[in-house]
Amino acid sequence: MSDYKKDVDNMRQAMGTLPSQVATKTYSWKNSLDSLYVKLNDWTINPYRAIASMAAATWGDNETGSTGKWEKLTPENRFRIVLSVLTGNTLPQAAEAVQFTFEVNGTPRHTFDQHARARIGTAFASIGTRDNNKLDSDFLLYPDVCRRMAEEPGYRERVEQWIKTTKDLYEETIQTGQGSWQSGRAFLPMSTNHSYVFTQNYLALKGQCSRRLMACEESSIVALHIALRELVGRKFPLLANYLRPACDGAKRCIYHEGPEGMTKYFSSLFACCGRWPTKEQYSEFNVSCSSYEELAEHGFKLPGPTDWIKYGENDYDKLSPRDKILFDEEFMLSESCWFPPIEEIINEEIYDARK
Repeated sequence: MSDYKKDVDNMRQAMGTLPSQVATKTYSWKNSLDSLYVKLNDWTINPYRAIASMAAATWGDNETGSTGKWEKLTPENRFRIVLSVLTGNTLPQAAEAVQFTFEVNGTPRHTFDQHARARIGTAFASIGTRDNNKLDSDFLLYPDVCRRMAEEPGYRERVEQWIKTTKDLYEETIQTGQGSWQSGRAFLPMSTNHSYVFTQNYLALKGQCSRRLMACEESSIVALHIALRELVGRKFPLLANYLRPACDGAKRCIYHEGPEGMTKYFSSLFACCGRWPTKEQYSEFNVSCSSYEELAEHGFKLPGPTDWIKYGENDYDKLSPRDKILFDEEFMLSESCWFPPIEEIINEEIYDARK
């Protein structure tokens, strides 16, 4: 075997695309709320220094200009600057200085398609269906479908027969010598498990959460953003406190009501979830798209509409110790970074619903 072929085979083996690595066909299906896996892969070490430095860059004399502000500020004043950014009292670009990278698995393809509509401040890299054999992929189903399967044996039998027929047809297509993984993907449904990596700055994540944390979105994407918020909060509780559904900011339901609630004229699919009072009169389906109670049963818990911490300019002492140490001057001047024990790091960076 030539060195070139060895290199190529090594790479393909690592990627899982070597022809000799035959994927084992399964007929596996799961509740999409029981399959989600999210890992915080990388992050800005001290987001508060990055935010404060950018927000304070407007002012300065000839000698220092925009530089050196963080080192001269007390921890309390560093907090006041960051709080101004988080509450929308400065230009927003300072929040773009903070970057997160996440790995995601156990989501249906339709959830990825919704998530990947984000364009500004975000980049996605996802697994392919053209470049990979999907015989081993799970089908991830909506919670209401899973409930009905549990309640109606005949319905469950038809769903499982559909899964078997679909996988068998996919296998026949890619193994005849006339087709390929590309040809086979014509038969893969939107419920096929889809994994990806994405990177996003804090401002973009905040915007995504404002929409995707509302129960007018499908359950798997609400669950995903609850998980993203949770992972950010394990490291930076202050940042996570401002990752909220838009309705909590408005203090009213915005799915059907107000100028934002134009949905009622286009599709009017779902009823409001009840998180905020509403005068809604008409919807196609008399249920909310997602249920916070059901999400919580599967481990995805979002603070209630009145549970968010309200920080004022003199509330530095309200901060979590994890946040305070990042604002603390002695810590920053040491040019080192504090981390919890390695066992805690492993657990805190992963959100795994596969239990």
